Amino acid sequence: MTENKGPAGEVWLVGAGCGRGLLTREGRETLARAHTVLYDALVPLDGLREINPRAEWLPVGKRSGRHSMDQESINGLLIRKAREGKMVVRLKGGDSFVFGRGGEEALALQAAGISWHVVPGVSSSIAVPEHFGIPVTHRGLARSFTVVTGHTRDGQEEDWQALARLQGTLVFLMGLERLETICRRLILEGKAPDTPASILCGGYTSQEIRLDGTLADLPEKARAQGAFAPAIILVGPVAGLGLRPAREDDPEKILVTGTPVFCGEVARALASVGKTVTELPILELEPLFQNIPEDFDRYGWLVFTSRNGVRLFFRWFRSARQDFRRLGQVRFACIGQGTAEELADQGFQADLMPEVFTAEDLGRLLGETLEAGDRCLLLRAEEGSPDLVRELDRAGRKYRDVPLYRIRTRKILTGAETRLAPQVMIFGSGRGVREFFRRFTLAPETRVLCIGPVTARAAREAGCSQVETAAIHSAAGIRDALEKKGSRP
Repeated sequence: MTENKGPAGEVWLVGAGCGRGLLTREGRETLARAHTVLYDALVPLDGLREINPRAEWLPVGKRSGRHSMDQESINGLLIRKAREGKMVVRLKGGDSFVFGRGGEEALALQAAGISWHVVPGVSSSIAVPEHFGIPVTHRGLARSFTVVTGHTRDGQEEDWQALARLQGTLVFLMGLERLETICRRLILEGKAPDTPASILCGGYTSQEIRLDGTLADLPEKARAQGAFAPAIILVGPVAGLGLRPAREDDPEKILVTGTPVFCGEVARALASVGKTVTELPILELEPLFQNIPEDFDRYGWLVFTSRNGVRLFFRWFRSARQDFRRLGQVRFACIGQGTAEELADQGFQADLMPEVFTAEDLGRLLGETLEAGDRCLLLRAEEGSPDLVRELDRAGRKYRDVPLYRIRTRKILTGAETRLAPQVMIFGSGRGVREFFRRFTLAPETRVLCIGPVTARAAREAGCSQVETAAIHSAAGIRDALEKKGSRP
């Protein structure tokens, strides 16, 4: 659907679906062509993976009660980016027009004379109940279903009397905080207290749970059993059918944690050898592009200590429309093979890489290689290892340490089981280890596989006993370690 064709760029409102495998082909193709993507917190991981790696990524939050940007600001940002002549994607979980405020964005774009398009998504109002085995319609039980928002603007109340009279299925989205009110008002307006009802928490995630009960006892069950958001509340006879779809049994349960990008890289590497991975991303990256110095090309060396640094620098480079000739006299140093491979994907070869992939060894090699007067620009995480700069200081080398990105804790589901027992647990960073053990514990028999020695040290400090390190510090190295081709105790 297109309106008001104009000379500016265009905006696509894309629904990402509500779980793995539910992003449509049209959605994937649109994301692959995007210049700028504004995405919400609840976008499934496979939606984020389809974004053009050279695109500008702009997180705009949007969880119930925790908005990082208000709707008016999002509308303005969409218009501004489109007027820069860009192909802009507004990426949302579920469907843009089902409580996604896509209509408001379309109105703002149309009023500004910006062309807009819609790519429908699979709404959680249907897909999540179906995933748990609950049909929203069923012959003889429910001839209709009604989707209701659990919270409304300016405290506006639903017509509880009208909802209570409906004979079909009621599906409440974003309503967990008002569960007690929902159940009480429906009973008060005539719904039978023993009407079947369910809470479906964390659908399509490794922490999903289903709580069944009735309007009378569901609030108490939610408290006792730890219901958590995102959740769907479903009311009606179909909740009492007792259907439970079969789940595929994975002969080797493998869990990976870290950033969404790292989890995705590991999942793809292991899928190539027929292994299924459960992803638990607990970290996310916040770009700090404002820290990149204007004279970055006046440094003889650019130093990267992770794939993330390479990926983010070149994302900024392209979005800022820099000239690649500015990098003609620059040399590149990388901490390891995975970082060097990412650099090669950007069209550049690493000039320097230590045999042992640690910050200390990289710093030592730079100290031995740089000549008097050489300067290097360190482009890395805000909480980068002090070993790198310690070695540079020891060698008397000139450098500037630039925090290119910040690693922060990702908001994950709460209330689910905290003791996990996978056969294999994969970590990609020491920070990932520490954040994981702030929330979870591991069964002692779990085999722990780490991407590098620093990560392995953090795992041992956290109390893990069966710790191995991939011989090659990359997703492919992790795959090889699981295939018994290369790991170190």
